[in-house]
Amino acid sequence: MGNVAKAGAIAKASKKLIPAKLKHDAIVEALLEIRFETGTVPEVLFGRLADYGPWKSLSQRPMPASLMPAAFRQADPSLRYQPVFGLAESNGTREVRIGPQVLSYHRRAPYVGWEKFSSELIEAIEGLYLKAEGLMIRRLGLRYINALIPDVHSIRSISNLDLKVEIAGEPLAENVNVNFIVSLSEDTDCTVRIATPQFVQGLLPPNTSVVADVDVFTKDGFSTQDKSIAIDWIGLAHAWEKEQFFRLLPEKTIEDLREN
Repeated sequence: MGNVAKAGAIAKASKKLIPAKLKHDAIVEALLEIRFETGTVPEVLFGRLADYGPWKSLSQRPMPASLMPAAFRQADPSLRYQPVFGLAESNGTREVRIGPQVLSYHRRAPYVGWEKFSSELIEAIEGLYLKAEGLMIRRLGLRYINALIPDVHSIRSISNLDLKVEIAGEPLAENVNVNFIVSLSEDTDCTVRIATPQFVQGLLPPNTSVVADVDVFTKDGFSTQDKSIAIDWIGLAHAWEKEQFFRLLPEKTIEDLREN
């Protein structure tokens, strides 16, 4: 699999006019995860990636999973793709996490914009292909975690979204955690998670009312050795991610936030 150009035509078009940019974005974290197979010894791969030009200035640090024996991590499916080595910007806004079969690239608030972020993701893909021998990508995932704030985004509860959550006709607006999956193409799905802060781990901006977590990922069975397919996929995934996020917002909210 991996014919993302063909897959892109299968996704449904949004009925809403999606802004190119918002006055105030809600992005807490954006990340790309790549799961792969390679013939390169993990320790050698880690050293090569730490020495990769765009990442040379980042500080190195071990990840919690590095304390577990490699054989134990490999045998447990829930640990197999845990990163063991990290490269981080001193101010915490940028991080690369690396494991024997995974690399993820993270950008935290303030978001740098898609033009800058996409160029960094392409650098990450190119670096992995440059440093890992016989690379086979098995999964790609592009994920945006958004924190909506009443005074900024006019979303005070789940009920302010373009979404109905009811039990026996009674709307639910507080203490809500809703997950659903949308099929986007032959080889790509999207999981959308909408939750109030009680159900979300990690640091959120003060007064967050709703968290919208949009995760676009390739389906089981996807694989490619072609770097251009991986790069093309991130562009499609970003368009799909925006569509799924803005589906959640009422049209008036979108217009109020649109940057002219």
